[in-house]
Amino acid sequence: MSRRRLLLAISAALALMAPLAGNAVLTHRAEQRISQAAACRLAPVGKVSATLDSPLAAARMLRGSIGDVDLHADGLRRSGMALHLDAHLRGVTTDGATHGGSATVTIPYTQLASRLPRPNSGTPWTPGTDGRGLVLTGTIGTPGVPVTVHTSIAVHADTLVVTPTALTVLGRTLPVAALSNDVGDTSPARPLKPRSIRFPALPSGVRVTGAHATADGLTLRLRLADGVDGTRPAAKGTCAAL
Repeated sequence: MSRRRLLLAISAALALMAPLAGNAVLTHRAEQRISQAAACRLAPVGKVSATLDSPLAAARMLRGSIGDVDLHADGLRRSGMALHLDAHLRGVTTDGATHGGSATVTIPYTQLASRLPRPNSGTPWTPGTDGRGLVLTGTIGTPGVPVTVHTSIAVHADTLVVTPTALTVLGRTLPVAALSNDVGDTSPARPLKPRSIRFPALPSGVRVTGAHATADGLTLRLRLADGVDGTRPAAKGTCAAL
């Protein structure tokens, strides 16, 4: 290939790559800006990151559209708990509005443990998972018998209800309904009552649709309503410029 033809080929390649490079830079800058704005408003202890689902073109941005955004935030502080957020926001606009979305908030088991009532006797419950659902381990009764409590979890309005369903003790698993509760403080069934845990305050237009136990903690599934507007709270300091 002659030098002239090589230069023409390089020029043609650069011409084709220029819009792609421009879109990549625009996308990266938008992701940085969204991450900074989210960090200012969520005020997490840990890292916040935002990822656009598709490259951001200048033409789309001029129409006021950013597209779908995946948002992740570690160490959100709500009601004295440190939470982890993963959100998918649909149809985000340049003024901060969204067209609905979904999210999960994970409460680490160490944080959940502080919300569980302590038994009248025995050790505090340690929440975790057996791979199928939420379990509580500890001891109950005056003798301090080691037990594992298997539970079902349900969401009612702004409250999580944890209901014991079965008890594993001394190698045997029995349904809670089969346990007698009339033999005094040593009865295994005595502390096994449904427990209600209120959720941290949620923003307007966000509701909890379910919950399940994971390896990392108790995960709440959230739904973001369509048509959430871009109204923002008053910001101070560096957040005011975002």
